[in-house]
Amino acid sequence: MNIGVNVHYIPVYLLPYYQHLGYEKGLCPNAEKSYERLISIPLYPSMTDEQVEYVIKCVKTALK
Repeated sequence: MNIGVNVHYIPVYLLPYYQHLGYEKGLCPNAEKSYERLISIPLYPSMTDEQVEYVIKCVKTALK
C-alpha cells in the first residue's frame, strides 16, 4: 500500500516538558484513548484525484 501515516496528536500533558511538571498518564482518559487509536492519512491541496482515490482504496482495504 505504501501510504505514510502519522499519529494524529499527542495529549500535551504526555510531552516530556509537562511530565517533568508532574502531569501523569491517566489525567484525561478519553484523550489518551483517542490518541492510541487515531492516525492521520495523507490529505493536502496538491493531491491529484488519482492520489485521493488511491488513499481511499487503501483505507478500505485496510479496514476489511
